[in-house]
Amino acid sequence: MARPSPLEVYALLDKSNCKDCGYDTCMAFATDLLERKIRVKDCTHLIQDPKQAKNLNKLIKVVTPPQKPVIIGTGERQCEIGGEEVLMRHQLTYYNPTALFLEIADEDPNIEDTAKYLTDLKIERIGDVLTLDGIALRCVSGDSEQFKLAAKKLTEASNLPIMLCCLDPDLLLAAAGEIKEKKPLLYAITKDSWEKIGTFAVQNGLPVVAVSNNLDELISISATLKKLGVKEIVLDPGTFYGPGKLAYTYDKIMQIRKAAIDNEDVNAGWPVMGVPAAYWSQVKVESDKDLWLHQYQEVIMGAIMESIDTSLIVLHTGQKKEEIWALLALMTLRQSVFSDPRVYPAVDPGLYKIGEPDDMAPIFVTSNYRMTKIPVEQDLQGANLNCWLLVADTEGIGIESAVAGGQFNAGGIAEAVKEFKAFDNVKHRILVLPGMAARLSGALEDEADAFVVVGPRDSSGIPKFMEIQWKPEEFMKEYESWSKE
Repeated sequence: MARPSPLEVYALLDKSNCKDCGYDTCMAFATDLLERKIRVKDCTHLIQDPKQAKNLNKLIKVVTPPQKPVIIGTGERQCEIGGEEVLMRHQLTYYNPTALFLEIADEDPNIEDTAKYLTDLKIERIGDVLTLDGIALRCVSGDSEQFKLAAKKLTEASNLPIMLCCLDPDLLLAAAGEIKEKKPLLYAITKDSWEKIGTFAVQNGLPVVAVSNNLDELISISATLKKLGVKEIVLDPGTFYGPGKLAYTYDKIMQIRKAAIDNEDVNAGWPVMGVPAAYWSQVKVESDKDLWLHQYQEVIMGAIMESIDTSLIVLHTGQKKEEIWALLALMTLRQSVFSDPRVYPAVDPGLYKIGEPDDMAPIFVTSNYRMTKIPVEQDLQGANLNCWLLVADTEGIGIESAVAGGQFNAGGIAEAVKEFKAFDNVKHRILVLPGMAARLSGALEDEADAFVVVGPRDSSGIPKFMEIQWKPEEFMKEYESWSKE
């Protein structure tokens, strides 16, 4: 299915340019609607005018991606999964990163403390705050009251979305009834339980997970649930370990995604999930070495699933603070996989103050590529330096590539010096240039009327550079001597 154009979307709007949505024109609204920055419901004219009902239905159909989105939970931490338009990221972009859910057993005596830890967990990296997306509550006790109590405790201790996990439909629905206002994801519906759980989901507007390792059966369950009236479905084709099983798991996920996105099979057109935590049902831990090996295997499966845009994964490793390494690995990989390939990750050019610089503090120069500027800034802060960071506009390209491509050049840096009044804050005219841009030093001295010092190739070397090479008085004497010539 070809992606609709803004003009196709615009044709279905009322073209009044009413501005009620916050946009000056309906065309601007159409453009951002396609980019998922807003939703159809934000056009109040379409929603409220009965005469626009036909266009409203057409519009919803046009902008709904082949893999429909599903929302789990409520409030500010609600989680949207799926909703993808392409099989591979480079074809357009991925919109909703893989949701990371951590499992907790309903009989865990520390359930509230664990839930609070997972809820508050935040990792700052390259300007982003990385967090977890939800909690999967497993019915290990086999007791209805225990499962209900644990579900209630979770909602009181955490505002993270909850997935209720139990293959006994009676136990599952008992717990779901306790917290249905929180919109939990119900795991799982099988060929035997579809009617009972599906009916409850329809009555309460809840999302469900259909499970089967037979793809034909899984798609059949999906079709049946859709006919029943279930509005949000997640598909789980199973997660398997052992010789050849990793490829088997990978293939199942990709078959569903391909059927939805490339073949436009509406019954396959739902988010796909995997359960790396299933590894622990297949192994025995006999030593600390075994534990590390098994945890590593689980994380590897999670990484594979993230790399192929699996919509949601459930993990076991990561519940404890000492297991943060596993979450760090998966969160940072997810951050990379789900960056938008259409947009250079740039920051605003400017002069940034680090610490409390005095009038002889150094001025370091860098590019406005996000993954250059932020690590440099963090290295300067980590070294407790008091300095200035001059960020030149390189169109969001890193130092080495921007030097080669001409975006990081002497003229551009000199313009940044002038525009942001870099030397107004100090009593010197010294610039520290990144080592990767050493060849620009001579031209920059002429363009910026400054003494240029070539710093380290990597910002991690700045503390040593400051200790050994930063000699502002000597630099200024040399600058004054040749500037008079």
